[in-house]
Amino acid sequence: MKLRLVILRLIIGALFFIASFKVTAHDIYFCGQKINITPSVSEKLMDIIKKQIRYNVVSSLKGKENQDIRTIEFILEKKGLPDDFKYLAIVESGFKNVVSSAGAAGFWQLMPGTARDLGLVVNGLVDERTDLNKSTQKACDLLGNYFKEIRKKFGVSSWVLTAAAYNYGSGNMGRQIKSQGNNYFEMDLNKETSEYVYKIIAVKELFEYPELYLKDFGYNVFNNNITSKLKNETDNIDKSGFNPISIKLNKSDESDNKNITTKNNKDKKVISSVKNSNERQDYVFAHITGNYDNFKDSSEIKFTLDGPLKIENSLKFAGKIITGIGWKIDDKIFVDFGYGKKLLIIDYKNHKHDGILETALQDNHEICLQVTELMN
Repeated sequence: MKLRLVILRLIIGALFFIASFKVTAHDIYFCGQKINITPSVSEKLMDIIKKQIRYNVVSSLKGKENQDIRTIEFILEKKGLPDDFKYLAIVESGFKNVVSSAGAAGFWQLMPGTARDLGLVVNGLVDERTDLNKSTQKACDLLGNYFKEIRKKFGVSSWVLTAAAYNYGSGNMGRQIKSQGNNYFEMDLNKETSEYVYKIIAVKELFEYPELYLKDFGYNVFNNNITSKLKNETDNIDKSGFNPISIKLNKSDESDNKNITTKNNKDKKVISSVKNSNERQDYVFAHITGNYDNFKDSSEIKFTLDGPLKIENSLKFAGKIITGIGWKIDDKIFVDFGYGKKLLIIDYKNHKHDGILETALQDNHEICLQVTELMN
């Protein structure tokens, strides 16, 4: 009898705990715009995220911090477009240089006529849609034009509508805005376009917050209530092939180089700045080791640390040599150290965001490494 009473009390206590359990709502941003997560938007976005998990989109692209992604990030920044549009390329092509059955080609899946209108060469001998640099620049121009067109015609500045127009066409999207208003998430569109922006956001979420979805994923993270239906559905998802630990967080990195000060050599070994309570930035000075007069893309570059480097729970002492793989974009050299955007090489003397000039590839030339990590 006492045992039953104890069990009953435990059951009641567990039920009370579940009923009172709250999950901090997860805000969604796309291109800097906070998305209003209504119940219908929440349900649809969760459903599409589950589909992306089922398709192993993150697992197949966890090598995202590669030269191609960095090239797109660089061009987006140069063109003044939001960094989130790199996820549009993933939705369009799975980040592969492919040709669709409809004739669209490249990472951005441009149709032949559209590509020619943008100034790309597409003929029997040459197809510049498969040139990552050229096609990305033209895709950025197209997105920029759509944004300006929507703002001019309808008085609304919306990257969400711009992304939808990339899928639907500016003319079609314009007619829908005129008849239905400018809230994409309330529009009645064809199935492909109505899911398009959701897919971009879903990919972004899985890349930037994998721990929310790939570990104990059984609740709606966009509201404060446990959703048993979603838990039951996600329990049936095959998560084989996923290793959340190996998926790098890809937080946006808007560095402020004004935090770097160099009064003298003794003061500049490790310089820290804190952007918010969850993020740490360190600036560690180092110098290039070796000569690279005949530098080619994918060449290994060596650096000797002038101060201790703390990254991913490891410590590399001053004097230790670290290596990275370099590549050239325009006149800048970018280096992949294997930590994604957690470790960047920056030109602190010229206050540049990322990369160094090719002329800096000289033995003993001083550079600066920026370390950005989320604090646990």
